[in-house]
Amino acid sequence: MENEALPGYPGTRGLNFWEADASLREVAGPMLTPQGRTRSSEFGAFAGRTLDALIDKAHKAENLPRLEGGAVKYCPEQIEARRHLARAIYGGPGPLTLTERMTRAIIANYCGEGGITCPLAMTDGLVGLLEKRGSAAQMREFLPRLKSDDPDWALTGGQFITEKQSGSNVAANETTAAPNADGTWSLVGTKWFCSNPGELWVTTAKTPQGVVALFLVKRKNADGSLNGHKILRLKPIGGTRGKATVEVEYTGAKAEMIGRPREGMVLLVNEILSVSRLHVAAAALGFAGRAVLEARTFAEWRLAYGKPIVEIPAVAARLATMEALHAGMLTAFYHGLHALEAGEADAEALVPMLKVEVSMRGSELVREAQLLVGGHGILDDFSPLNRLADDAIVNEIWEGTHPILAGHAAKALRRPRVLESFLARVEDAANEESVETFTALVKESRTWGEEERSLRDEELVAEAYLLLAGFES
Repeated sequence: MENEALPGYPGTRGLNFWEADASLREVAGPMLTPQGRTRSSEFGAFAGRTLDALIDKAHKAENLPRLEGGAVKYCPEQIEARRHLARAIYGGPGPLTLTERMTRAIIANYCGEGGITCPLAMTDGLVGLLEKRGSAAQMREFLPRLKSDDPDWALTGGQFITEKQSGSNVAANETTAAPNADGTWSLVGTKWFCSNPGELWVTTAKTPQGVVALFLVKRKNADGSLNGHKILRLKPIGGTRGKATVEVEYTGAKAEMIGRPREGMVLLVNEILSVSRLHVAAAALGFAGRAVLEARTFAEWRLAYGKPIVEIPAVAARLATMEALHAGMLTAFYHGLHALEAGEADAEALVPMLKVEVSMRGSELVREAQLLVGGHGILDDFSPLNRLADDAIVNEIWEGTHPILAGHAAKALRRPRVLESFLARVEDAANEESVETFTALVKESRTWGEEERSLRDEELVAEAYLLLAGFES
């Protein structure tokens, strides 16, 4: 598909993203069934030829989300893109495996976050939470609508956790929950970062006993009126602009508790944030995959000094490094999916590790692609690279800062059963000396005091990632 900003340049729009990315096929393919590989190719074609065009149109300035009458309004292309992704994830003859579902999430993110993959992550986490811990009535009422692609009936999940005074320290939330006579709760307080203000929100609030519990809030009451809240404003964030992020004040919102009060924090971390963190890594892989593909496509087309710039040794070397880094990211991510699907102990460390290391490298690879493409790499009408760069840095920030999550991963690796599981995973790919060096570092870290752990846990997790990704430390 020719690029209007540079006539003759084919670009990457219209490609089958699964077929165009050899690394994705080589790493993910063996973990999928033959039918799963066929479906991934079909979805790759759809993403490149239909979804990408919808998202491009939805991100024109005049089509971005707007606040009207107390609700967020989306353009038709945004609604259509969300409908297609819901159908791809939930509309098949049966549930997808975690690996196939996350492979589709990666491919969707070749189009950037697009206003669709954050809502998918939040809906995905909410579906899993309700399937595991929802009441029978909650599952009956909400699950069919969360999995629907009917824009007039479907519910999308929102995540309203963060408060201005507490950030990642959810235990310091000040929103309160008061019990009602009918078994529901009334919420009062302000949530500062509310991603994807759809129709059904998972949120936190303190009970009268001071316990942070987890709740479900519907945006509207049965009669169509707003359910005890008001949207204060749209947040002017620097990326992921296709989906809205807002500030919301609860003024007595009616809510249903999920699980028991004292399970709130555990359910939030294990069932909501862990899924979101996995989606953050998948998004980074999609951004990086598209960026690397764009860089190579441009280098093979662009002429300088009478030859394609891909033939310049420095450019060829840069591309090779970018592709190797992307392949390593994929390798690490699919190790994490295997650990989760198999219920292996090291999954406890891999999810926060992948969020940190893969999201960070995703941003770096988008930047490298922009630098290689040069001036055209910062033109909005030339390629999606500018939008990918904006989305990538926001993606890194979501769901916990690097030092905090590296601390979670390092803490898990210090547990003997987790370390044993992790070492068994990497022993075939890493040389014996690297494994021994890393094992010694973990053992040494058990003697570190609180300050040293704060300073060095990111180093420990980075070393673990290099082993997992197939690189020597």
